Amino acid sequence: MPLDPALDRDKEDRPENFWKALVRDAIVAGLIVAVILGAMYLYAGVWPPLVVVESSSMQHSDDVSSLGVIDTGDMVFQQAAPTRESIVTYLEGRANGYATYGDYGDVIIFNRVGSATPIIHRAIMYVSLRANGTADVGDVTLLPSAEWDATNAADQPTRIPVFLKTLTIRHMGFDHDTNLTFSFGGVPVTPRVGFLTMGDNNLFHACRLSRADCVSGYDQLSTMARLQDIEGRARGEIPWIGLIKLVVQPTQACCAQGWGVGAPKNSWDALLVTLLFLIALPFILEYAGRGWTKYVSPRLPKIRWPWTKRKAVVPDAQAPSDPPEGDDGPPREESSEP
Repeated sequence: MPLDPALDRDKEDRPENFWKALVRDAIVAGLIVAVILGAMYLYAGVWPPLVVVESSSMQHSDDVSSLGVIDTGDMVFQQAAPTRESIVTYLEGRANGYATYGDYGDVIIFNRVGSATPIIHRAIMYVSLRANGTADVGDVTLLPSAEWDATNAADQPTRIPVFLKTLTIRHMGFDHDTNLTFSFGGVPVTPRVGFLTMGDNNLFHACRLSRADCVSGYDQLSTMARLQDIEGRARGEIPWIGLIKLVVQPTQACCAQGWGVGAPKNSWDALLVTLLFLIALPFILEYAGRGWTKYVSPRLPKIRWPWTKRKAVVPDAQAPSDPPEGDDGPPREESSEP
């Protein structure tokens, strides 16, 4: 039995159609990725718009991670912060109720001298450090007078926020139970203007033994983040996904011993569940589509959209057609009875 030539042509065209479809899908996928990355850059104003948290300095627990808190292995979005006004310090946030990641003020990503890895810590106050070992901290006056004390260069109590030698702020930390005293040196230092920063978890550990009268836990004055050192401020997070990068490229702070070590256990568990779900997702969508087509779609009412064309009804070629009007068909022979 001879084959239909059209079928042979279809077989010859299939490889070419496959590659054309593959190239088309690759181009579409590339365009989608480019649009997403472009939108992220326009929002962030800095590249890369995502950073992976490598240490536990911002955690609110050593062994449990929490959504809304920066934990080891989280991926954090960052947004450019080119001016002083674009960053809300802890003192400002505490005064007006503005909080991010479990405490007052903004969390910033900045470069530190001698470290190739950017630091992500909370901006506590904006400080003008003077050469005589004192500092100006104007934002402290935003707090109620009962929430802070200070001494001047002569070691005398003062309520004027300039030439400060020490500054004590009460009820700090994510549990609001720490009285922390900042010391601005008391000895000649290099003048510097920037943000004095602190890791939430660093303060918790440094003041574990003496929360009522703590004198450490904040970053050194020599590492205060100047505006030119700041990459951006943290804005949103993707929890635990960054652990994949830390497993592939471990650092001194995390994951040098492999999977399951260096981050809270529930972060590893959540990552495992996420990966299993992503692997199963194509199969879930496939079976969901089949179930919809088989059981749901036939029971839905058909919607006639105004922009769709109705298909013309083509008569069946094998069905007998009615004779034209006025045509009674072939003449019949009449017979007469004898």
